[in-house]
Amino acid sequence: MAKQSVFRGLQQLRSYLTSLEGSNKSIFILFTGDKNEQDGSSWCPDCNVADPVIHKSLNLLSEDSEFITCYVGDRPTWKNPQNEFRMDKDIQLKCIPTLMQWKKNKVLREEQCADESLVEMLFEN
Repeated sequence: MAKQSVFRGLQQLRSYLTSLEGSNKSIFILFTGDKNEQDGSSWCPDCNVADPVIHKSLNLLSEDSEFITCYVGDRPTWKNPQNEFRMDKDIQLKCIPTLMQWKKNKVLREEQCADESLVEMLFEN
């Protein structure tokens, strides 16, 4: 089973990614909208559709993989054109949900994240 971590905000994520540099782990990051504390759903409808599909496929990840969920903020924070995830030179997030294999240029965006076969292909390669 792959190790799983959860982060809020770019600083937490960057610090953790720095700590993993030099390891041979395959790192997958899901960027998603913040969740509502009452019912656990996100303000982002696409994220709500993709989340169960992605989590269903986590068992395909090898033991030397890392799966990170990173929350990008509430709707107003995400919609801000100056959002830290949009502005970051390495991440350059354009939409959520986004599922990527870190440093490998393999990315699924929006409705692709809800396509089980695409998620499985990303996790198996």
